Amino acid sequence: MLQTKFSRYKYTPDEMSEDQFLKRFVLRNDIYEDIFEDIKSWDNNSSNQHYIIIGQRGQGKTTLLRKIYIESKNDKKLNKYLLCIKFAEEQYQIRTLTRLWEEIAEYLEDMYADDFPNISDVLETHYEDDDYDLKAFGLLEKEIKKKKKKLLILVDNIDELIAKLSLKEQRRFREILLSSKIFKIIGGSTKMLEQHYDYSQPFYEFFKIIKLKGFTLEESKIFLLALANKDEKEKIENIIKNTPNRIEIIRQLTGGVPRTLVMLFDIFLDDEGDSFEDLLKILDEVTPLYKHRMDDLPAQLQDIVHTIAINWDGIYTKEIALKTKLESKTVSAQLKKLEKYEIVESITVGKNKIYKIKERFFNIWYLMRFGRKKDRQRVEWLISFLTSWCTKEELESKAQELISKLKNGQVKVFHAFHMAEALRYTSLNVQIELSLKEELKKYLKSIDSSFYAQVSETNTDLFKESLKFETYNIEKSIKILKQTKEPNNAILWQLGSLYNKNKEYEKAESVFSKILAWSNPSDQQLLSVYVLSNIFNERVVHLLKNVYSIDKNKLCLFVYSLLQLKDEKFTYSLGRIKEYLNFNLNIKDEILCTSEYLLLLISKKQYIKAKEFLEDKDYNFKEKIKPLWFALMTLMKDEYPNEIKKMGSELEGSVNNVLKRISEYQNNGNILALR
Repeated sequence: MLQTKFSRYKYTPDEMSEDQFLKRFVLRNDIYEDIFEDIKSWDNNSSNQHYIIIGQRGQGKTTLLRKIYIESKNDKKLNKYLLCIKFAEEQYQIRTLTRLWEEIAEYLEDMYADDFPNISDVLETHYEDDDYDLKAFGLLEKEIKKKKKKLLILVDNIDELIAKLSLKEQRRFREILLSSKIFKIIGGSTKMLEQHYDYSQPFYEFFKIIKLKGFTLEESKIFLLALANKDEKEKIENIIKNTPNRIEIIRQLTGGVPRTLVMLFDIFLDDEGDSFEDLLKILDEVTPLYKHRMDDLPAQLQDIVHTIAINWDGIYTKEIALKTKLESKTVSAQLKKLEKYEIVESITVGKNKIYKIKERFFNIWYLMRFGRKKDRQRVEWLISFLTSWCTKEELESKAQELISKLKNGQVKVFHAFHMAEALRYTSLNVQIELSLKEELKKYLKSIDSSFYAQVSETNTDLFKESLKFETYNIEKSIKILKQTKEPNNAILWQLGSLYNKNKEYEKAESVFSKILAWSNPSDQQLLSVYVLSNIFNERVVHLLKNVYSIDKNKLCLFVYSLLQLKDEKFTYSLGRIKEYLNFNLNIKDEILCTSEYLLLLISKKQYIKAKEFLEDKDYNFKEKIKPLWFALMTLMKDEYPNEIKKMGSELEGSVNNVLKRISEYQNNGNILALR
């Protein structure tokens, strides 16, 4: 797997050594170079340009800031006069503008002790001054100018820092940034400053905004290769060469966000569970931030975000309205706000829009934290990834490998539970799925894991459970099947069949229509479903009468037998035609109907079945319909060469007519000219 001693998609990239970091910085060089050229051309004769780099978490803001920091610090010309400070990602202690200047002084004293051995003391001597809050920056600036230096400040989450300042402090901060020639700030933020669009606010159109976008397909390939060691590169190169669509699949699932992209890639290649352990740590670390994001939203927006997040693949406006019990107009208005806040994004489909959580890692966090227990919700993201990335054979192979590891206890619990849960929803072979569940529960119970009680019931489990009650408690069997989530066609067919047995024909036909994507099925279409299902009941009789204008109930069974035969349900059809013949028919109807049936049976090349039927002593059709018998023997002359010799010359014309009609049936399949 793509695993090194550091977590590449962890909350901060600052854990890497400089050499390691620079080696892996292979993308977004154009953005870096534009900013770096601006830093190098910075002089005292022009106004400063300050920046904010916008991108969702894991998009690479911190990485870009660190690249600027390292190169600025290491540049031989710049380091003669440039002081470069990069704040830690979280600055909880900075609540006022004065505290910002004091924090900068502490950084300077720590990092540039030779030039600023006691700069904090200089500020401290003025703590008691009435106008200290106004003096603080002047004192700091004076000390920096004494040394003929300039100050570059790199601040992640700059939006949070600015939000802590009072409006008065924000105005003063803006004036300092505008007027000072020695001070430049480059910040990172997960969202656009609302002030940027508000003319009445201090920072209206103040910063130069750089928006980071998700990686393209080619960028994703370069990125993954840059992270790999020698052995890992070979695996990735093989994927890129032989199945490049897989890289595109993972790119689309993650929105091209670097952290999420490499995390999913690792999870797929990791058989031991280390990547899941990393994921667990990251989820713990981001919980305060993501929780804060949700807590800041009004209750109505929280409800809408929850509804969208639970539906990983996206959801229509009308579905959101239905689930939240809000009016569509209200939902639409709130969705516009959420798009503005860059929490959700939309994709236009015809006249409608599908909404998704924009930051896919936030969506993963939400599902893992708030998805229902004993349900597929929590691993919906992983199911989507696995089913898109893997073939059916690969999924089953992965499941078999996991079963083996569970038996031997050679897997970490977090990985075991979530990977097994996800795999069980990828349409595995039924036996493999049931074995995976059984071994998972054994393993979790053996280590006394709380996950044991959270193992979900998949559709296969529910289907298996419903079969227990199929014969003696149809209502219970139906109730169990209705609990399935996103049931496949086999489950839907079983549900429709149960409704049918329970004489709930309207519900049965609604289910059948869903399978066949019929919005308003005709009687002919519905009848075909019953024929396909080998069902003959009062509803079928009603449909037969409507479709074929039949006026006698017993004739319905004959027509139904022909329809069965047309659909090549030969054995079942023969059973039905014999039921029909058991009615008290007159000899004329018996011969007519049997002849039509046998013509179709022979046209389907079912010679053996036709021969057995004609020879059946209960009916004696071999003697009653001799032209049909000899027509069949003509077709089977290689097997029975002597039988045709028994035909009298007077039957020759009739036999030829039968053979002609068989040929016509074979050519046009018209079996029901009895409308």
